[in-house]
Amino acid sequence: MLKLVLVCLLFTFNVRSNTEQTVRFSAGSHPYPIELLKLALGKSEIKMLPEEIGSIPTQTRAIRLLGEKNGIDVFWGATSSTWEKQAKAILIPIDKGLLGYRIPLVNIKDKELFANVTHSGQLRTFLFGLREDWPDTAIFINNELHTQIYGQGADPIEMLKARRIDALPYDIFDLAQNYGDDIVHDKYIAIRYPSALYFFVANKDAILYEQIKSGLLAAIADGSFDELFNRYFAKTIELADLKNRRIIELVNPLLPLSAPIHQPHFWLDKKALTK
Repeated sequence: MLKLVLVCLLFTFNVRSNTEQTVRFSAGSHPYPIELLKLALGKSEIKMLPEEIGSIPTQTRAIRLLGEKNGIDVFWGATSSTWEKQAKAILIPIDKGLLGYRIPLVNIKDKELFANVTHSGQLRTFLFGLREDWPDTAIFINNELHTQIYGQGADPIEMLKARRIDALPYDIFDLAQNYGDDIVHDKYIAIRYPSALYFFVANKDAILYEQIKSGLLAAIADGSFDELFNRYFAKTIELADLKNRRIIELVNPLLPLSAPIHQPHFWLDKKALTK
């Protein structure tokens, strides 16, 4: 019986190869994951037809819609044990761990706020704003950092302008954003914790899982993964200037034991980033 199932699965996989395939995902996404999906599926000789699905307000909602008739096919986000039970994670960090670096956004009046911070314990005197459905929220709380949780409809930048919070620990990709003269990125520290951004598919979608996984591995092997990653993020890494920042390490209790932390080819070299 098992042999028959495997034969049927292989047959279906081959039928879907050398063809066009619609892949649904949440609208408003960063172009990099979409391009990476196209690259991965292209390694299986599949032309991806992207279809953006709107009206998905939260990541929690998005992952629940995986594989549904009126849902999406692929979701990407920072992993957690909960999400890895709800959906099938492809255990290859598409951000190479870069999303684990956070650069605090502060009010210009508080631009020296982190000037003397050298370790995580000192962060406990500040109030950080984090959205309710972000995995980072639980990480900050688990590290005993004061956290103001806000909802989807809130305006965190206005909260920061009004100094109702001390900082927004936005990800490193936010550095290129300009929020006006009142709000600046801190220049002294980067907050870091182990993190992995994965593609997720529905637990029942074994074919799409294998297509993406094998395609990502092929792209890593032939260098096209790194080429695409650097095209999007080399300037971000340069702009972050991590070698001239103090790296404040946090513990990430949400990172599942399944994370391939002992496979260095999946990750950025932390020492090289800070040299």
